Amino acid sequence: MEQLSFAQNLQSQEPQVPVHEVNDEGSSQGPMGNVTEIILPPGQVENFQLLLPMLSQLNQERRWLAWIDPPQGLVSKWQQMHGALTGQILVLRSSEQFPAEVLAERALQAGTCHAVVLWTRKLGRAIFSRLEQASANGLSHGVVLRMR
Repeated sequence: MEQLSFAQNLQSQEPQVPVHEVNDEGSSQGPMGNVTEIILPPGQVENFQLLLPMLSQLNQERRWLAWIDPPQGLVSKWQQMHGALTGQILVLRSSEQFPAEVLAERALQAGTCHAVVLWTRKLGRAIFSRLEQASANGLSHGVVLRMR
C-alpha cells in the first residue's frame, strides 16, 4: 500500500490553469466544481458491491486517485482484487494537524489528482463549497462518501 506525504507532492507540482466557462448571456464564469456526495446507510460504508466498481472506474486516469480515510476493510479488499495498490493511488490518513476535509481540499486544488474520494461522517455546507471551488481550481472530481 502506498502512503505518501501530500505536502511533499504539492511542492513538486506545477499549478494548472483552470478553464473558464461562458454562460448563455456570453459572460465568463469561474470554472465549475465537480463534487458528488453519496450518502450511505449506517453499516454500508464498506459496501464492496457499490464502491469497488466506482473506484475501479476512477482508477482509469493518468493522474493520481486519492483516497482519504478509506475503511481499512475496503483497502484490504482492493488489494486482494488488484494486488498491491497501483502506483497511481494515494491513500491519505487524516490527523489532528491535517483533518480529512483539509486533505481533500488540498488534493483537489493541486491538480495532480483526477479524483479525490473522501470518507467522512459529516460535511458542512461551507466545507462542501470549499471542496467545489478546489475541484474547479484543480480540474479534479471530488466524491464524498458519508454515512447517514
